[in-house]
Parts: sequence; structure tokens; C-alpha cells
Amino acid sequence: MAKGGAKILVCGRFHAEAFNWLKSQADVKHSSDSGPTPEDLAWAEGLLIRSKTAVNKDLLDQAPNLKVVVTATSGFDHIRLSDLENSAVKVMYTPDANAQSAAELTWALLLNCSRHIQEAHGQIKAGHWDRSRLQGRELAGKCHGIIGLGRIGAKVSKFAQAFSMECIAFDPYIEDEDFDRLGVERVGLDELLKRVDSFSIHVPYSKETHNMLHRVYLENLQPGTILVNTSRGQIIREEEIIHALDQGWLSRVALDVFDKEPLPRTSPLLSRKEILMSPHIGATSQEALFKSSQEAAEKALRFLEDGSSSETLPPKALWFQTPLGKDSTKKLYKN
Repeated sequence: MAKGGAKILVCGRFHAEAFNWLKSQADVKHSSDSGPTPEDLAWAEGLLIRSKTAVNKDLLDQAPNLKVVVTATSGFDHIRLSDLENSAVKVMYTPDANAQSAAELTWALLLNCSRHIQEAHGQIKAGHWDRSRLQGRELAGKCHGIIGLGRIGAKVSKFAQAFSMECIAFDPYIEDEDFDRLGVERVGLDELLKRVDSFSIHVPYSKETHNMLHRVYLENLQPGTILVNTSRGQIIREEEIIHALDQGWLSRVALDVFDKEPLPRTSPLLSRKEILMSPHIGATSQEALFKSSQEAAEKALRFLEDGSSSETLPPKALWFQTPLGKDSTKKLYKN
């Protein structure tokens, strides 16, 4: 396609190399940090976004020429799918681009929790040397549970196995053959929480996964379990995390995601020394930024050139994107 053939608006963070490549292929604008203007939206045929840009009826009404939206993310809770049902706009995402980065962060947080690395660093900086307060736990021989064995969860399972851990997972939408291929035991959610020494969450956020890990499930945990959440903060209520710590069901928690972001300074999470936190950096690596930016750019260009598309929304096999009937509900909670 000759430059100037497609009008593409880029919103949010975008890798410089991918942006320069896109400029060589199309007519490109980058919106301001405050978001796309009505004038830019009215101009755009393609829209490349990240999670800070909401796609809803209001945006679509301002973009009469829009043909395709690509979110350079693996999550898509910032896209109101119901508002797109009667729209001709094609929506795609980049589910593979951030998977390695998010999986590596998950394991970094788990290692930090199991060996008290943050506290050890704080001791040294404060001029202390008290190893007796830093006794950790080895991961080898322990059981790690994965809630959501998709792209990220599958990579996390390989890390668990590399550390000689038993790995079990709950995911009603992954086929038995994939569990077998990954060497992961399929279990129900109740059984997973009863057996694990640590577990991590890797499901997309939707109406059905909202607060899915409530107190009834957390009561099944073995005392001293470690939780890592690099998924979405709304999957488990923050009050329930604090309660589980108070009850001793959880010993350490690592959170990269929160109900409200940025985390309010009044959040009770900030006062708990058992909680390790990072500011939603699961996809914040140089490699993930490039892969997601380049992939989003290529998908938008291909669609505007010849109408080809891949990984469109709503995806067919992601958690809870279609209404759950009686049979699927039974499958979801079956042990």
C-alpha cells in the first residue's frame, strides 16, 4: 500500500520503531496524552489503542469513517462489545504479544514472595543484617495452581515445571489435549485451592469473572498459601485478600493489578507488609511494547488493504465471553 492510502490514528504508548514503520506505510497521526480529539476520530479509518482508550458508542459516534480498531493488548475490558454488535467496525487484539512479559513478571513476583527479596533489600539499605527474619521457602516439590491456562497461564506452567513443582490448573475452555500437552493436571476450582502452595490468576476480566474468587473459595486454601495476580484487579476483591491474610489462609500476596488504578493512597493494601505490589507492569517490557505495537500496526494495515483479519473480538474461546448456559456452568465449577 502506498503511503497515504490509509488513515490511522494511534492512541497511547507505541514503540518508536513500529510507529516509524507505520508512518512509512500509511497516513498516521498520534493523539495527545489526553486522548483522541473529535477531529482526529472523524478523520480516522483505523484506530490503534491501548487499555486507556475506551471503545464504546460515544467513540463510534464520533468516528463515521472508522473501519477497524486494534487494541495492542491481550485484555479487552476497555472495549464495550455490546456497543459493537450493530457496527461494521472490525475489532482485533494482540493476545500473544504480551504473554511472555506477563508470565515472567508472574514468576518474578512469586520468587520474591517465597524468598522475601524485597525485605532483604530493605534490610541492606537500612544498614541491618538479620537473616533469621528472612527464612523463605523453596518452590521445588510444592504445588502451583493456575487459574486460566491460556497463553500466559501456559507459559507460567512451564516455569513451574522448570522449578520442579507440581502444576495443576483450572480452565473450562481449554481442551484436555492441551492440558496433556503441557503436562498440567486438570482440576476444578475447589480442588485447586485445596491443594496448592501457591497460585496465580490469568483470566480476562468480564462480567462473569468479576469477583470470581470470593471468600467461599478462599476458605479452601491451605494455611500460608501465596497468591500472585497479574490479570485484573477486579477478579478478586481487595477486602477478601486482606481477610484471607488475617485468617492465615494467605501468607504472601503479590499484586500487579488493582480494582482502581492508580492505587488510591487511602487503600488498606498499602499498610500490609505481606503484600508486594507493582503498578500494572505485566506488559511493560521493551520486547512486549514492540511486539504489540508492530502486530497492531500490521493487523490494521492488512484489514484496510484487503479486508483480512485475525484474532477478532469477541474471541470464541476465551473465558466467559458468551453467556453461560446450565451445562457450561456445571462444567465451570465441576471438580
